[in-house]
Amino acid sequence: MSKVLDLARPDLRALQAYVPGAYEADCLRLNTNESPWRGPGDSTERGLNHYPPPRPLELRHRLAGFYGFDDDQLLVTRGSSEAIDVLIRGFCSAGQDQIIICPPTFDMYRLYADIQGAEVIGIPLLRERNFALDEAALLEAISARTKLIFICSPNNPTGRSAAWSSVERVVAAAADQALVVIDEAYREFADGEDFSRLRRQHAHVVLLRTLSKCVALAGVRCGTLIGEPSLVEFLEKVLPPYTFPTPSIELVMRALSDDFLSISEERVQLIRRERRRLAAALADLPQIEQVWPSDANFILVQAKDGPAMLQMARRAGILLRSFTHDPALRNCVRITIGRPQDNDQLLQALAGLAADGR
Repeated sequence: MSKVLDLARPDLRALQAYVPGAYEADCLRLNTNESPWRGPGDSTERGLNHYPPPRPLELRHRLAGFYGFDDDQLLVTRGSSEAIDVLIRGFCSAGQDQIIICPPTFDMYRLYADIQGAEVIGIPLLRERNFALDEAALLEAISARTKLIFICSPNNPTGRSAAWSSVERVVAAAADQALVVIDEAYREFADGEDFSRLRRQHAHVVLLRTLSKCVALAGVRCGTLIGEPSLVEFLEKVLPPYTFPTPSIELVMRALSDDFLSISEERVQLIRRERRRLAAALADLPQIEQVWPSDANFILVQAKDGPAMLQMARRAGILLRSFTHDPALRNCVRITIGRPQDNDQLLQALAGLAADGR
């Protein structure tokens, strides 16, 4: 058993996995209490009257090739959010263990930890350094109770990528103490090297990826956890079978075809160009005090009057994201990069706000 599993909940290490009914393509399936008939309008290849595979192994193989890892290092999840959930459930005992996060960041880390009863230690990003990691404080916070360290890169909602050197030092400090989970949901929109090399070098490094953004499949909910094979095997016992539905499997397999991926890459490049154009235009507006650099498919700005900016956009039929619950992001607004015409519509709406003198 890998040493990384020494960090897992002791009561789950010997957990006996559920054994689903076997499936063989050339056999009559009378072992899983399914309906023998397809439902009206069911055009799926497998048939919705049948359970999906307990684990979508064919899809996992395709994703492994897409991400450049071996099959046994991947766990397919319903969005990367489910991967966060299963990690916290697998490694954090209620009232005993803790996770470390770096706010402002993706709030699901905190939510899943709260549901599990794990303590959340927040090490704020350094706003004065464009929301860089506070490396010294993060290293100091690691303790015997720390099981998971979440680093979102590019970070949501700030758009900033974590410095490789800082993450590398966190990984070194956490060896034999905690898993370092690097959430790369927005990786495809960033320049520079991703953290795949750290994953290959260190058993306690876990990567999270998603097709929600770069392949336009948010409604399908296809995420991937990439980790040590023994860790993936352990988490497969914690995650129930049949979690990834048949229509989603078939849609993702089509989306990972060469033709579909070529279109996705063109759109990613367009988002990058529009991100630069929109950031420059926003910086010229008098009601925008700051535009932070972004490596994601969104931009974070600070307005003189955040609520007024949201209201003006809403009047033009545009929804933006605010963070009224977070004092560190007062008057900050997150703007997703849209199509060129969408971004033009937003700029026209905000020009009206500027004319208002706000």
